[in-house]
Amino acid sequence: MADWHRCVAEPSIASVCPPADAESAYRLGNSLLPLLLRDDPLWLGRIALRTDVYGRLRFPLCDWSLVLCGTDDPSCVLSDELVQASLTRHEVRLSTAGSDGRDLLILPRDEWLRAIVRNDPHLDGRKMCFGKSDVTTRLQFAGAIPQWQVRYDPVTSGAHHAHSALTGAVVAATLDAIAYHSPPIARELNSLLSAVRGWALPATNYGTIQSFSDPTLPRVMGINIPYGPGDEPQICPFCFTWFGHELGHTKSYLIETILHVRDEALTTNQADYTEVIERYGRALSLRTMLQVPYTHLYEWILLMDFLEGNFAALPWEFATDPVEFGNDIVQEIVEAFERIERESRLTPCGRAAVTHLQSLANQADARWRSLRRRGRPLNTSLHL
Repeated sequence: MADWHRCVAEPSIASVCPPADAESAYRLGNSLLPLLLRDDPLWLGRIALRTDVYGRLRFPLCDWSLVLCGTDDPSCVLSDELVQASLTRHEVRLSTAGSDGRDLLILPRDEWLRAIVRNDPHLDGRKMCFGKSDVTTRLQFAGAIPQWQVRYDPVTSGAHHAHSALTGAVVAATLDAIAYHSPPIARELNSLLSAVRGWALPATNYGTIQSFSDPTLPRVMGINIPYGPGDEPQICPFCFTWFGHELGHTKSYLIETILHVRDEALTTNQADYTEVIERYGRALSLRTMLQVPYTHLYEWILLMDFLEGNFAALPWEFATDPVEFGNDIVQEIVEAFERIERESRLTPCGRAAVTHLQSLANQADARWRSLRRRGRPLNTSLHL
């Protein structure tokens, strides 16, 4: 698993977490435990888990999470905290790490399997025992979005808690607008994404986080909506394109994982980094750079679909020229292809993938030119 992590996930987070090796394999415990239990539901033993930066224990393909925070100050979360999971025949015990480990949560093994492996939303809380310590443990299940299989999972703490409902409403409205304007992409989103995690991180000097995803948490995308001093959401009018962007990443992670299992790859230097790219303000791994045309093709197609429908399904208005926004997407795709050709050492698989992406980009460009020339686009779709 550490080998997969190095080949598929590690370059994008190398500056945040230490490399995944035999000495730090515990950082992969959150992914390893569900795999062990899917392979053998009777597995017994101990495994180390790790909370994320917001103090949550999360597991792939699971809408349940455990939030760890202080009893006196709920906004004081236990970030990057080591948690010991002990599985016996009858129960699962989560405790803080170390010789003086204190129990956080004890629950029957069947309930644990229902939550972590079967993703069952209906657990019997009467069978759970929360430990008495200076740590508060809270179970949270991602909420349903009407008419969607995709769920909404707010990531909040302290003062930002009040914003989670409005962020969820924005997510639901955006998904509904995508279903109205771009039914094929909506079907893909509903099939390939399991949850949208909503954040309310403020703008900083180096920019505002928009959307993101992580190959170690498949089928999940994060979206960030900052709030102003009057608690008004500061929405980017083109945030609907972010959903296509993260859908492209999700499919790319799956493609690269399948290639890894088959002892293949798209490049031989995927862990190398570009120089700092001005438009991003940071360097990108070549693995990530290879995904840029794909993610931005999804953005481009969504933009054209929404333009064709005159943005009718969105509950907000536009002060920014959508054509200018689209031209910037086009330029970003062109720059990515040039950089891939110049810096990536493509394998035969990689060359075939780039050729296919270039063909898709050419088809999208023909539709974009028709849209701008005639005032109305051709009603065509691409099988991305």
